[in-house]
Amino acid sequence: MLDIGGWEFLVVAFVLIMVVGPKELPKMLRGFTRVMRQVRSMAAEFSRSMQNMADDAELGDLKGTLEDVKRGNLAGVADAIDPAGNLKDSVEDLKKSATETGLQDDVGEIRNLAGTTGDGFAEVINQAPEDDAKAAASSDTKTKTGS
Repeated sequence: MLDIGGWEFLVVAFVLIMVVGPKELPKMLRGFTRVMRQVRSMAAEFSRSMQNMADDAELGDLKGTLEDVKRGNLAGVADAIDPAGNLKDSVEDLKKSATETGLQDDVGEIRNLAGTTGDGFAEVINQAPEDDAKAAASSDTKTKTGS
């Protein structure tokens, strides 16, 4: 805090004794420390209240965004996520370039393949447990016979 060495401290103590006097010095120091404690506690309280206000403001924004989602107001959510609209412009540019270069057809083909693959996964998952046992038994016999 203060960079006071030993000699500076002695000079300050000597001046205090000369100005205040040895009888009044303890009372003055007690009053000074009491005032300093009050100043520190007020500063800490101010810091806490400012932090609480900041936290409340952030929670209010978050609650408002959640209410927008519940109501279906996704424009408000988009504004909260990308207030400048840079992301929206980038996505629109990407869509425009995709339609110009014919990538839109590729996207449809990928969707069809994903749907087909999804159906295949559904069939495997819905497969009966006895089918799994038969498949495991047939693979065991193939490995034993060496085929």
